[in-house]
Amino acid sequence: MSVRCQHLLIKHEGSRNPQSRRTGASTAGVGKESARKELEGFLEKALAGDDFAGMCQQRSDCGSFSNGGDLGNFTRGQMQKPFEDASFALKVGEISGIVDTDSGLHIIKRIA
Repeated sequence: MSVRCQHLLIKHEGSRNPQSRRTGASTAGVGKESARKELEGFLEKALAGDDFAGMCQQRSDCGSFSNGGDLGNFTRGQMQKPFEDASFALKVGEISGIVDTDSGLHIIKRIA
């Protein structure tokens, strides 16, 4: 079984590669709690129905930002475990809470 998800990633100083793929800037000066607070604002907007893909294009630190955060289809074993668990627990159209991985903090939306 595979799922397809979009995600908005905010990297921080503790991320395994603290550099934004959107801007190229270092995130070494971004505290984890600061990143969490910013992501909470995006989560509130996403749950209110704002354009998730647009938010990903505007802010995500993942290279998928250019595709609206779309990671394409993936199966179990391809993503970091917390991300995988959250993705597979969602129903199509649902949005996760904040998910913490070695890459940073994410909001995930399952689209298929």
